[in-house]
Amino acid sequence: MPSEQADLIVVGASVGGLVAAVSAADRGCRAIVVERTKELGGGAAAESEVIAAAGSRFQAAAGIEDAPDRLAADVLAATRHHVDPALVAALAEQGGALVAWLADRCGVAVELVTAHLGPGHSAPRLHLPGERGGASLIADLGRAATRRSRVSLRTGTVADHLVRDEAGSVRGVQVRAERRGIAMDLLGDVLLACGGFVGDETRMAEHCPAVGRLPYRGTTAAAGDAIRLAADVGAQTAHLAACRVAPLLAMPGDLAITAPVVELGAILVNQTGRRFTDETAESLPLAQAILAQPGHVAYLLFDERIATAARAADPFFARVVLPRTGRRALTLKDLARQFELPLEALTLTLDTYNANVALGGDPFGRDTGGGEIGPPFHAIRVTSARWRTLGGLAVDTAARVLGADGQPIAGLYATGGAAVGLGGEGTEGGLPGLDALAALGLARLAALDVVARASARADDAG
Repeated sequence: MPSEQADLIVVGASVGGLVAAVSAADRGCRAIVVERTKELGGGAAAESEVIAAAGSRFQAAAGIEDAPDRLAADVLAATRHHVDPALVAALAEQGGALVAWLADRCGVAVELVTAHLGPGHSAPRLHLPGERGGASLIADLGRAATRRSRVSLRTGTVADHLVRDEAGSVRGVQVRAERRGIAMDLLGDVLLACGGFVGDETRMAEHCPAVGRLPYRGTTAAAGDAIRLAADVGAQTAHLAACRVAPLLAMPGDLAITAPVVELGAILVNQTGRRFTDETAESLPLAQAILAQPGHVAYLLFDERIATAARAADPFFARVVLPRTGRRALTLKDLARQFELPLEALTLTLDTYNANVALGGDPFGRDTGGGEIGPPFHAIRVTSARWRTLGGLAVDTAARVLGADGQPIAGLYATGGAAVGLGGEGTEGGLPGLDALAALGLARLAALDVVARASARADDAG
């Protein structure tokens, strides 16, 4: 069988996979990235991809004191210690160097968000990777990868199974072109960066049954390829019941709304113009309530005061979500016309809500401290979906996949949805920016370990 040698074989051109490949290439290693689809970046384009990084130079420039151990403490508190403290500490330590490397070596326009801490964070530490969030990050990493002569990107290529030696170490991966391609072995250390299993109906029903009943609207298959590939070498999994739900997906485009619009006072109405739930409920019950409405959609209604504050708190919302999906109107009549909502019911809903704000109560039990909603108005059509899995392959602090005995499987690494994330049990307990930190941080740790292994082999050969 034909074969090709490299230092690192990356399965999946996610943002984590691209970070690992470019990081390894910057340190003199050759990397091959194989991707089943024709697109780079996985589903990152639909999100802000803010990175929680503590002790960064961007914080120092803004006069903000922070440190990795402070971030680690916030993570452990939010997840109620359902995560590995050593892994949390290792990833927290990577944050500052990671965002600096993205800016300096990949041309990412890193921006520290100072107007909003993000729930659960004790300091402003959310770093936005460019004006368009995840889309900017994908574009910058794609350019960085194509400009490195030591990185080879191969789209339309399927990973069939891992290649092992007699001792059980992973030596590479067998791949083929998606359409009638000849199989070949790509030999080298392997990083699985091919996503989680949120798109796999069978696994979701087994591990996250409540979330599995929600629709999946992602742009990638997320079919659990990493777990399938690693199962053949006896890999261990962890926290498979941990999932992320997106209760507010802006339409069209299914863009995740992460700005604190609801916290600032926005309300949800359905197609009949009526409120139907406590908008501040936890993510899963809120998603279930929205999907139970006519057409499985709702309308996020707010005013200019809320829009201004949300823009300041979340640049991705300001530059991408609101311009692409929001509607603005000077009167409620105009807004009702734009979304084909019944004006009489909508007017009654808003008048009732504002009256309850003045009285200090709410029939759905929410805190109405955000204030009354008045003209000019904004609204976004939203739906809900299951978003990502936070459980996956168990890894150590070098992103090495662990076997059933708890020891690292030589030559095998995982990141992103393929690896266990930094979330609590079930659907709650996460912090903004942790998903990106885990994906990019594990990728960087994997690349550093691969470089060290390659250097050791060179020394032995010399």
